[in-house]
Amino acid sequence: MQRTDLLDAREAQQTYERPHWAVRAAQWIVTTWRPDAGWLVLLACIALAALPPGALGENRLEDLRTIQVGLDLAGPLAVVATWLWLGWRRPPTPVRARPWRALGAAIGILLTGLLVLSDMLVGWAPSIAEVVQAIRTNGWTALAQQAINDWMVMITRFGLWWQGVRAGGAAQDNLIFAAVVGTAFWLAGAASAWLARRVRQGFLAAAPVLWLMGTMLLYTPAGRGLMLTGVLLTLALHLLLDQETLVRRWLAAGLDFSPSLYFDRLVASATIVALIVFLAVVTPNWYVESLVWGYYGLVEPAEQRLNDIRDRLFPNLRGTSRLRGGGTLDGMPNEFLLGAGSNLGDKVVMYVRTNDSIGYEDLYGGAPFDLPPPPGHYMRGVTLTTYDGRGWSNPPATTRLDYAANESWSATEAAGRKQLVQSITVLVNSSILYGAPEQVEPGINYDAEVRADGDLVALWSRARNYTIVSSIPAVSEADLTVAPSWGPDLPLPAGYEIHLELPDTITERTRQLAAEIVDGHTSLYARAQAIEAYLRQYEYDLEVDEPPRQIEDVADYFLFDLLRGYCDYYTTAFIVLARLSGLPARFATGFAVGSWDPLDGAWIITEAEAHSWPEVFFPDYGWIPFEPTAGRPELARIGLPVARSVAAVPLPPPTSAPPPEQSLWNWQLLFWLLPLGLATWGALRVIDNWQQRREDPWHGLLRWGKRSGRPLADGETVLEYGRGLASFIVEHQTQAADTGRVAAREVTALSNAVNHLYYAPDNERANAGAQAVEHWQRLRGYLPRLRIRR
Repeated sequence: MQRTDLLDAREAQQTYERPHWAVRAAQWIVTTWRPDAGWLVLLACIALAALPPGALGENRLEDLRTIQVGLDLAGPLAVVATWLWLGWRRPPTPVRARPWRALGAAIGILLTGLLVLSDMLVGWAPSIAEVVQAIRTNGWTALAQQAINDWMVMITRFGLWWQGVRAGGAAQDNLIFAAVVGTAFWLAGAASAWLARRVRQGFLAAAPVLWLMGTMLLYTPAGRGLMLTGVLLTLALHLLLDQETLVRRWLAAGLDFSPSLYFDRLVASATIVALIVFLAVVTPNWYVESLVWGYYGLVEPAEQRLNDIRDRLFPNLRGTSRLRGGGTLDGMPNEFLLGAGSNLGDKVVMYVRTNDSIGYEDLYGGAPFDLPPPPGHYMRGVTLTTYDGRGWSNPPATTRLDYAANESWSATEAAGRKQLVQSITVLVNSSILYGAPEQVEPGINYDAEVRADGDLVALWSRARNYTIVSSIPAVSEADLTVAPSWGPDLPLPAGYEIHLELPDTITERTRQLAAEIVDGHTSLYARAQAIEAYLRQYEYDLEVDEPPRQIEDVADYFLFDLLRGYCDYYTTAFIVLARLSGLPARFATGFAVGSWDPLDGAWIITEAEAHSWPEVFFPDYGWIPFEPTAGRPELARIGLPVARSVAAVPLPPPTSAPPPEQSLWNWQLLFWLLPLGLATWGALRVIDNWQQRREDPWHGLLRWGKRSGRPLADGETVLEYGRGLASFIVEHQTQAADTGRVAAREVTALSNAVNHLYYAPDNERANAGAQAVEHWQRLRGYLPRLRIRR
């Protein structure tokens, strides 16, 4: 008997044993962190907010959804953010009771949406791996700079897009469209969550999401399943909120109620919904067609206006074909043969706006014609590398891959570069994406054709309006001069040997000429500059005849017989001489800068700007363009203080490790002060740029000379002070002697320009003032790197 009782006690103990710890933890989370209105209401709102992205796909805009898959989460994240800002567990308070709390929550929801959507679009927030790397290497500055660069690119693209809208038609930028769509998703999800918390009416809470989804599905026969799902979720949300409201009332009044009442209402509602759906499927409706046509007739005038606005804001909204077609600018032929001078007219080929031209007319106070234009850039289309004596072509073994919008084709980034954002409108038939070299990130879907890693042939797309980000050279002559040379200790990357190959048609006198030109020049840049300077002595002439058929090598013919020609001849001769001197070079073709339109804030490029130029491959810096054509101005080499890419420069090791007892305090201080520091740094940069644009060059030079220990002496003229300060820099510069010489040359040129501005005739002063501004802008890039010994 006792044994039997003991067994019964053990069985009873096992029967009432506590659940597993995981089950208890889940129960604690569900109970303790139960949101206001319950988990089911929150999940129903999240499910509703996730429906509009599906409607976007049904409307044949799935290509645009691939810009950032995270946009599908914008609506659900907005619901969660709204719940948090209104108080996760706190019941709603009347807006009239605490209006400031409601206003603060609304502002918080909008700011959260700005941060979340911007990260979805450009990925400015660092990953966990990047944060860990920054902790290990003390690389917070580089991490912050990367985030700021991402924000600036996004802001610039919005500025270029809006500038195009104001001018009558924006360039197609899928990033902008994704931002607009993501904002709509966020606002709809936040509005639904807000109404669910505040009003407690399911039909009203679901209205923003259903309206957005219905708008997207209005002009497509698909998507009925999504709309039906939305209606069912709306009914479920209404039932849940109504039950929650009734339970609160019953509890407040102290009334008893059956817990099974909720299940009974759910079964009754599901039965009614199923009956309605069944009748809607099997019962014919004789009024649908008349209702639809009546609705279309009602909204037709507004629809036409909306379509015009859509075409102005987002041309080519449905994407572009990737097939290559034919046309004026449809790429290079199989062979690019040098022949007679081309007969090019004044037909406009494209309009180009850059981040340098944003707000130009506002910045200069309505007098843009009296001031110099912003920097212009060559628009490159195609590069070629194989020379056969008569022309240029590409090897057959090129690789062509397709990329999504805002995806870079290159996995590496060269040093000495800065980002340039361009908004381009092409007015002729073309399948090439033009841009300042090196084009890296178009804002549309595209194909990239490459010969080797980092060796771009061309970018292909049929878009006429697009935004593209380029990585343009921002390296000074001093940096290029000290760049190492290719050789056994520094071999060329794999696949780049083709840029040194030459045909058997190269003559002995061409080889001798190359040796004579580069004799005494050891660096890559010195050799390239010597070749460039030599070729610029030849006469520029567009009216040349096609080379005779017996000519086997066009470069030899141009150098020794023709002695004149246009850009293709100059470029060919440069590349041949460069390759003979050990410089890897390629043939680039596209368009020159064009003319600046200050009223429209854009560069106008015509057929007459069709151009070709050589590019030389440098260690670390990548492809650097040169201009040997005598009919074109020389290229300016401007190195910026922050020109080097953060990814290309190794982070310096920390000088000393902080004491262990201070590390926690330091991290907390960094956590709170980092946003403030970034905002302060950005404001200072904006103020510095603004002051730089309005600073008088001569007064700025005088201030710098005074701080450096060489002030203006009594009775000293402008030219005397310029020569004296230049000598002072050369004599007292302790580091980077080349930088000191370049800065001294700019100081002398600036003093000459200021002297002309003061004493030249009136008709020459405007040009002198522009030259003074140009020299001062270049000089400001060198002054911070000078180390003056007093």
